[in-house]
Amino acid sequence: MFDDFVLDAISDGKTDFDYDTKHDAIQLLTQFNREIDSIVNQYGTDKTGVAVWYCYGCVSGMIHDVLDESTFGGWGEFYDSLKSLYDEGFAKHCENKFNHRLRATKFGTACYMLWDMDGIEYLTFDRSPGQMKMAEPIIDYGLNHQHPVVQESILHCVGHQIDFHPDFFRPKLNSFLRNKKLDSKIREYALQCKSGITL
Repeated sequence: MFDDFVLDAISDGKTDFDYDTKHDAIQLLTQFNREIDSIVNQYGTDKTGVAVWYCYGCVSGMIHDVLDESTFGGWGEFYDSLKSLYDEGFAKHCENKFNHRLRATKFGTACYMLWDMDGIEYLTFDRSPGQMKMAEPIIDYGLNHQHPVVQESILHCVGHQIDFHPDFFRPKLNSFLRNKKLDSKIREYALQCKSGITL
């Protein structure tokens, strides 16, 4: 089923793959995240970018099934699989600099917009403190990552959420800004995020 799902997701981003249950959805997307490097190697960044938008964007609505309350038992593994999406996908296949060339493509914008596509922020941070704690390792992982595109993606999320959950996000952002080795453009962007103004 996974191979058919990937083929459907990369086709044009406008089809609906017919998985049977919401548990299938979380299993498929978790596997997709974990196998992102091989998917990029097989299909390239352009088609893979379409697939990421399909999975996380509003066209398929898949992320709503993945984070439906009925799939609670798989949330921890799903959030953990985002580390693979970032590390083996975006960090491995994007240039190691802020505002990189691929930002003009679906793959690059998928990295930047991941938390802003279709509700993953709301579905993660606006329902319960327990779920927020479940997602905390991926936020910390991204802020501590050495690759600017990963930092930028997580900062985008932080900028959207910092005014709603200041006790959770402000200490993380302040700690991030204490890193003296930050790319100057990343530091500038992080300072913008402190105001909660993030496009």
